[in-house]
Amino acid sequence: MSEIEIVRNLRDEVPHRPDVHAEERRLLAEIRGGSPSPGRRPARLAFRPRWGLALAGAGLAAGAVVAVQAGGIGEPRDRPTVAGPSADRPPSAAAVLENAALVAARAEAADIRPDQWVYRKESQHFPHGDLPTFEMWARMDGQRTAVREEGGELKIGKGEKGPMNPATAQRDVDALPTDPDALLAHFRGMERDMTPLSICQPDCPAGTETDVKAFGTIGWYLKFGPMIPPEKTAAMYRALAKIPNVRIEENATDGDGRPGIGVVLDLGPAGKGYYILDARDYRYLGTKVVTGDDTAAMSVLGSGVVDEPGQTP
Repeated sequence: MSEIEIVRNLRDEVPHRPDVHAEERRLLAEIRGGSPSPGRRPARLAFRPRWGLALAGAGLAAGAVVAVQAGGIGEPRDRPTVAGPSADRPPSAAAVLENAALVAARAEAADIRPDQWVYRKESQHFPHGDLPTFEMWARMDGQRTAVREEGGELKIGKGEKGPMNPATAQRDVDALPTDPDALLAHFRGMERDMTPLSICQPDCPAGTETDVKAFGTIGWYLKFGPMIPPEKTAAMYRALAKIPNVRIEENATDGDGRPGIGVVLDLGPAGKGYYILDARDYRYLGTKVVTGDDTAAMSVLGSGVVDEPGQTP
């Protein structure tokens, strides 16, 4: 069974033939209690959300940069506090991401049993309105998946068979190199794009395609938080610093208005991709894409490891 079939079984609003714009209009009409005006088509979205990721959730275990402990995104045990960039001088991507890597490397690796579930709560924001906040659980052995929309009932289904399957993802993560240069080369050379939100595909500026792929893939893996060993999380942050056009934007905000440090892949008029990190400890808060006047964002509101679906950390 494909990822979109799993999503369709668990989330009623996913159509048989996904049309992002039409579905967005329908969902917003339901949320607001109205209906879209007949014959009126909203402006074309500059971003391209991926259905298996944007509507069903990007990956299985939403991540925090340093919260690899089972406590997840709340207040992990012995979480180090790191000062944010100095206001006296512009921060460099190399310095900020090296600090993030050092903090990640100090974290304790999670010991997750095959019968436990990785949990994430996520919000999704698009130019024409927001989609319902949802919670997602995935069993570590990859056999089962569960979804619950805000105010809705828990729906449990079969596990994914694609890259969103925790067992598959764990094998992929175990095979990743820890050298930042080798890791970046690996991500640039991947055949498929793995990204929560597309920045510019398929219209990226010439010569930036592999950089966009690597940037997006790193974000995909960061959302698996508790499943990624500390040394590989650190390598991902060091690899990010090696991508051209990556810079730091202070006082950035995620889709829910939470302030943080923006790690930005800036492609000029083609768009900007952001990862928002907590300025105190580099905890991952979410991602967003800005293209022209349009912004799409996905925020991680909670994460961790639990013993059964329906539980929260």
